[in-house]
Amino acid sequence: MPPRIRARRGFIFLIGTRSIISDDPAAQSVSAVCPRCGQRTQMVGKSYRTWLTFFLIPIFPVSGAKKFSQCVHCGAQFTIDARQLGQQVAAAEREQSQRAIQLYNSLRNSPTNSVTLNELMTLYASINEFDQAISAAREFAGALHASEQCMVTLGRVYLAKGENNEAVRWFDAAIARNATLGEAHYYKGVAHLTATPPDYDAAVTAARAARAHGQPNADQLLKEAESRARGQA
Repeated sequence: MPPRIRARRGFIFLIGTRSIISDDPAAQSVSAVCPRCGQRTQMVGKSYRTWLTFFLIPIFPVSGAKKFSQCVHCGAQFTIDARQLGQQVAAAEREQSQRAIQLYNSLRNSPTNSVTLNELMTLYASINEFDQAISAAREFAGALHASEQCMVTLGRVYLAKGENNEAVRWFDAAIARNATLGEAHYYKGVAHLTATPPDYDAAVTAARAARAHGQPNADQLLKEAESRARGQA
């Protein structure tokens, strides 16, 4: 008869590691434009360390503290501390401001230069200076009305500002000059889709025109507009 095997009690040791994030008391939050969401907001300093855990309970750290910064608006994280990020963003803003001054002075010398006006409006929009972009378009109306691309850019500025009706007006102006301009049809569809109240039928029509003229992402816009139109029916 084989010997009886006595059962023994065992233990399972759940040992692992995990990163723990904490506020960095030595870092002050800074106001800056977030590189990801483009909003001026607070960048807060944080740090993380890797800890050895026993049954998921942190026992002691196994790495040094690594600093990073986080946008309070969108939650994006950057691998430098808040102060350094603020300095880098401020330096970039100064460069953009200097570039805007250069473009503006160039337009004063050549007020019908549509390429320069489009670049200036795009630059202003990139730093959320929408009113400045609109002001430039009004001041250099000759350059604006000579270029459907400038009209589309101005429409996008109004769209970003939440003035959808004015945006559509400029998209229509661009389409009147060039009916094959897929970009104008696309953003016109976006404007109708995000208006208050939205015009789903107009959004579908514009998205179809954008797709017909080869605009990227037009299929996705059309599906969204058609889906919402069916939901409204």
